[in-house]
Amino acid sequence: MDTENLIENNMTRFFHILRHLGVRVSSAETVDALRALLAVDALDPRQAEAAFLATLAKSPDDRVIVQKAFRSFFVPPELKVERSEKYKQIREQEAREVAVAEKEIKYELDGAGDEHKEVNVPLTEEEKKIYSKLPEDKKEKIQRFLRKQFQGNPVNNPEELINTMIKSSLNYWKYCLEDEGPPEVEYTGNEETDEILREVSEKLRDEEQLLYEDIQNIAETDMPTASAIIAKLSRRLATRISRRYQRSKKRQRMDLRRTIRQNIRYGGTMFNLKFQTKKINKPRLLLICDVSGSMAKYASFMLQFMHGLVSVTEEIESFIFSEKVKLITKEFLNPQPFEQTMTDIINLSDDWGKGTDFNEALRVINEEYKELITKDTFVIILSDTKTLNAEMAATRLMDMKKRVKDIIWLNTLSKKVWPGTRSVITFWRHCRMLECSTLSHLDKIMRTEMMK
Repeated sequence: MDTENLIENNMTRFFHILRHLGVRVSSAETVDALRALLAVDALDPRQAEAAFLATLAKSPDDRVIVQKAFRSFFVPPELKVERSEKYKQIREQEAREVAVAEKEIKYELDGAGDEHKEVNVPLTEEEKKIYSKLPEDKKEKIQRFLRKQFQGNPVNNPEELINTMIKSSLNYWKYCLEDEGPPEVEYTGNEETDEILREVSEKLRDEEQLLYEDIQNIAETDMPTASAIIAKLSRRLATRISRRYQRSKKRQRMDLRRTIRQNIRYGGTMFNLKFQTKKINKPRLLLICDVSGSMAKYASFMLQFMHGLVSVTEEIESFIFSEKVKLITKEFLNPQPFEQTMTDIINLSDDWGKGTDFNEALRVINEEYKELITKDTFVIILSDTKTLNAEMAATRLMDMKKRVKDIIWLNTLSKKVWPGTRSVITFWRHCRMLECSTLSHLDKIMRTEMMK
């Protein structure tokens, strides 16, 4: 196959995969994508990916799918071999599990005299796979049912009754297990294509689950994925912060209201055009982050989120506190990966992971950093409210509220326990308190509360 036909075949397969993943791709859009690819350096993966995202992704969800599909499809040959070997092993394991299911899902019925006949439940391949994924106690329950005899209570057509009961049970478990596996996709029957579809769907499932997982429960093995998600969320917010407009002499976008006002003297004829350009509307943020023992993992994600915003707004002052308080703004300004920044912050703090004294933190901030507390400042507090001297801290918080634009408290405790938690009741009347224990909570709060 010559190079031109190979490229054409690959493009066709890629668009085919996107459709199977649920992205609507029309014929006109495939033409647009190919034209965009010709306009960039197609050998540069970043440029090629940008071309596909610009022409094929019509929503944030589409963008995620197109990006993951691109990174799974366009990989070096050695990674394709590695992936094929991985899924070959998975298929072999699934085949073994299905074989076990065939042996286990059978029962005996009484025949003539003392004879018994062994009967297999006629299950589909999908039903056998569902059975193989069940917890052991659920499998045992099904097997106990199959071992029951009907001599004491004879029924007509026992085989039909048993088959119906087993299939109904497996149908129920199908829906129970849907949230634990990769999302359903329409597989093609082509082994190589289905490997890509499965890989993308598993990645999407992993990311979706991590968004709603309590940050405290995220496993170490999932930390790279979680860090990638938080980086993406902060970039998205950074983009939104940048999308504002101001008056400008540059001819970029017409300011219709000012143009009409300026041309009233000419009877409405547009002689004097006024324009506007993008303005970065930078909110002034002051972060006070609890890094005590119960909050350390939440704090690391919050700090990473803020680290991602520094690229578009330097109007962020960040403090960490436990028994003492420390200003860490300068560490965020260093041009280095976040992992190194986080290491520097932990080394800088003498009491990372110790007890909590929010009252002392507020005292130091109010007395030594007065210039940071202004009427256009958003104060963001990340803490579970559990602290020494809560009543005194609440008094200092009430005083701070009078001198800032707003105070938003991100509480990692479940909202269900707030009414019965004294420390929560002590603080929530002096601020806007919001539940924030997952990445999804953090993303929603930063998008909706900070962009008002």
